[in-house]
Amino acid sequence: MQRLKKLRDDVPLHLILLLFAIPTFFPIFVMLSISGKDFFQYGAQPLLPTLPFNFSNYEVAWSFMSNTYLNNTVIIGTGVAGVMLFGSLTAFALARFSFRGRKLLFYYVLAVLAIPSTVILVPLFMLIVDLGLTNTRWAVILPYAASQSFAILVMYTFFYNLPKELFESAQIDGAGFFRMYIHFGLPLARPVMSAVGVFLIWLFWNDYVWPSLVLSDPQIQTVALRLVVFYLGRTVPEPGQGMAASVISSIPLIVLFLVSMRTFIAGLTSGAIKA
Repeated sequence: MQRLKKLRDDVPLHLILLLFAIPTFFPIFVMLSISGKDFFQYGAQPLLPTLPFNFSNYEVAWSFMSNTYLNNTVIIGTGVAGVMLFGSLTAFALARFSFRGRKLLFYYVLAVLAIPSTVILVPLFMLIVDLGLTNTRWAVILPYAASQSFAILVMYTFFYNLPKELFESAQIDGAGFFRMYIHFGLPLARPVMSAVGVFLIWLFWNDYVWPSLVLSDPQIQTVALRLVVFYLGRTVPEPGQGMAASVISSIPLIVLFLVSMRTFIAGLTSGAIKA
């Protein structure tokens, strides 16, 4: 009886939340609706669903986008792995060890966060050209792996607020830096690192500007870049095929979030409590 009363009391709250959720889900509904239309169906009814649903749009979009998923997996997987490895090592050293210049180094990391990414596009592009890495996956992997400031800041906050007695007892037992990092730092920071990893994957997956500067070979282009090429390369506008390509490009991120949702939320909650 008490549970039913609680459910009745929550109905107004759920209705309000549903009302606020409609503007969020409406663009997704429109995208799915348009993805099943041909040119004439879109002209007659651009927003609401129409029949028959044209699955051929997905076939055309997939034939154009399929090879980009391997490129994204290699580029983003390697880049995020580099950020997680070197970023967590840096954050752990800054948070748990005292050495000369530690505060100056930490302030430098904060200063990098304040620099707009567009400011460094030209010098970074010139560096990639000088290294002869244009039209290679390394032209995207290396800048992604070097984007560690945000990850360092988040993991530093977590490591800094861990009980110092834990590491003092480990030092008394003779544990060195890497042993404490591997056996204490990494296991405890797993939720936070997972949350940062999901955020970086989302950020890199949707990045268009940098890959468009250094990747012109269609065989190694990323999903976001290939999607824009697909939209602009149509001699006759095909909104249905374009939206089908958008749906295909967003599916991996949706699956990633659904799979890692609990870990992601745990990481955000852990960071909030520690902060």
